[in-house]
Amino acid sequence: MEDPIRSHPTRAEQLDILATVITDTLPEGGRFLDLGIGTGFVAHLILSTRPDLGLVGVDIKPESLAAARDNLPAGGERLFVEGDLTRPDAIDLPHAGFDGAISALTFHDLSDEAKQAVIGRAAEALAPGGVFLLYDRIRLTEPRTFALQQSLWRRIEREFGRAMREAADFAAYQADLADNNRPATLDNYFAWFSAAGLGAQLLHLHGNVMLMAGVKAAG
Repeated sequence: MEDPIRSHPTRAEQLDILATVITDTLPEGGRFLDLGIGTGFVAHLILSTRPDLGLVGVDIKPESLAAARDNLPAGGERLFVEGDLTRPDAIDLPHAGFDGAISALTFHDLSDEAKQAVIGRAAEALAPGGVFLLYDRIRLTEPRTFALQQSLWRRIEREFGRAMREAADFAAYQADLADNNRPATLDNYFAWFSAAGLGAQLLHLHGNVMLMAGVKAAG
């Protein structure tokens, strides 16, 4: 299955890390929740290696869920739920007690209130010791370091042949953030994970795209 999003040159490495963490740590026959499954690319990375795992995929678009259903390999439980991440409490999950939960490049579309609510919903759905992996952009906050960030973006363009993003200066970067592009800060995420009862750790950061893990306390 080809990645439907090709605008992030470092995405392949970070998603491979996400998939590796899930496939290496979830128990035999375990279950994971994909919040914002889209057409199923990230779930496909996981299930191609671990077809024994059960999956519940959530997305707001019925056509995306239908595509994910067709794209994913056969194996354990495969359930698909139409749900809106701006109203996570209204998502009717078929069960709880998930060993893992993931969300990839969905959070920057959400308000900060919705981001925190989705993290809380994911934490509630996890079994004790379960892990939540979040892959998304983070908001840059320090104008004095922006020239360093620009240098990193230029390196990524030289290394991968295409740019992650660009902005002439910090003011231009801020102006480019819109209603559908609202990354939160790392400090926000650490606070929200903690409030949800998840022990948080930043697993990988490249440019301004992160992979963060949170683990629910064991029972």
